[in-house]
Amino acid sequence: MGLAGYRIDAFAWLDSDSLLLSVDADLANILPGMTGPIDDSDVVRFDASSLGATTAGTFSMYFDGSDVGLTQSAADVDAFELLSDGRIVISTTGTVSVSSPSARDEDLLAFTPSTLGQTTAGTFALYFDGSDVGLGDSPEDIDAVSVDASGRLFLSTADVFAVPGLSGADEDVFVFNPTQLGPTTAGAYSPSLFFDGSSFGLAANDVIGIDVP
Repeated sequence: MGLAGYRIDAFAWLDSDSLLLSVDADLANILPGMTGPIDDSDVVRFDASSLGATTAGTFSMYFDGSDVGLTQSAADVDAFELLSDGRIVISTTGTVSVSSPSARDEDLLAFTPSTLGQTTAGTFALYFDGSDVGLGDSPEDIDAVSVDASGRLFLSTADVFAVPGLSGADEDVFVFNPTQLGPTTAGAYSPSLFFDGSSFGLAANDVIGIDVP
């Protein structure tokens, strides 16, 4: 599908045969169905005619990051999640400033779209302030996120992490139970890992994408 040599560093299911993907570097070649290149701040939609060993289908632009201020070198989208109310939760590899909020790599932004696709527009707000709840050391970049129906955040980081009552590594997934989200984030972490990657042979790997149905 034209992604050889690139790493998918964020994904989500849109429906049973449509995926949303972001890659870890600017993509010079044109993907099937696209009219121009994409960069690492974009999210593209893949509508599959077949999946598995013989994958086929077409791509289209879903979220154009440069349209909404994600133009800094640190604006690589490395995690995202679709919320039931239509907002898109986004993590970036570094500190970004968009509209009024700014976010670091341990934070999550919520984008409320007015339009999506080739002309993306909408507004950002801070969704999760990691430094309020024990994240913020340099290795603790959130690089995978999923949000379940009850609002719990399933998180993984780019390196080792230590939060109140829990520590782990980049192959693990842990859970934050919020009592408040936004600029003043509050809540507690579940006392055990949701997924211990080292127990399943992933000690040398970084989990960079998760999806919790």
